[in-house]
Amino acid sequence: MADRDSHAPKSRAFVLRSCVACVAVLVSVRIGAHPSAPPPGVTGGFGEDTCTKCHNTHALNAGRSSGLGALVVSGLPKEYQPGATYPVRVELTHIQDHGVWGFELAARAKTGAQAGVLKPVDSHAQIVSEKGIQYVAHTAEGTFFNAFEFTWVAPTTSAGEVVVNVAGNAADGDASPVGDYIYSASVTIPPASR
Repeated sequence: MADRDSHAPKSRAFVLRSCVACVAVLVSVRIGAHPSAPPPGVTGGFGEDTCTKCHNTHALNAGRSSGLGALVVSGLPKEYQPGATYPVRVELTHIQDHGVWGFELAARAKTGAQAGVLKPVDSHAQIVSEKGIQYVAHTAEGTFFNAFEFTWVAPTTSAGEVVVNVAGNAADGDASPVGDYIYSASVTIPPASR
């Protein structure tokens, strides 16, 4: 009996380590290939690729063409007022039960320079910067939701037309790029006329 009891703590520790490892694997499968954020520069604008660079089972916007869903950007103005703050929402309406979601968005002047400032409003989105451009993208926590909210602060002086490019991923959660639907959208916003 003493021998059996002396192994109990080791057995419990092994079971606990095994359970933790299983949970870690399940979480990584659930959140897909880029759980913390896509690499910067996959919005589809200004010569950038979209997520189809890796997630290429379906053509870009094939889900929209097939009537499976869309990438909807709301909250952007028809014309921007310099320095004004706009609440923005990006939503993937893909109807199949994929359950894992991601996106990346950038706002740039026609020259390609950063236009205004992007700011997350909760833990579902974050800012990733590269080469002077801000990209707002999902976080690991955000992949459990199909909608993302943040703010865009328009340039303080007129930057001319601003182009907003966004790509979104309705992923199947198998931690691979296979079977995912990629959507993209572009919005051009002129400065307010006086």
